Amino acid sequence: MRNKVSDVPATAITKSLRGSRPLPKRGQIKSKIAAYAFHSIVSVLSRGSSDRQHSCRKS
Repeated sequence: MRNKVSDVPATAITKSLRGSRPLPKRGQIKSKIAAYAFHSIVSVLSRGSSDRQHSCRKS
């Protein structure tokens, strides 16, 4: 009795894991990571500056 998994081509397995979305191109992942990092840094800095403004007003 043969294993049914070995009958399935490797491309069919990878397509089912990825779904219908194509793989991103070479620089897209790095640019998304950089954009997320920039956004998070800006949000942290804006929170910090707003916290300082509120603390100065209280004293």
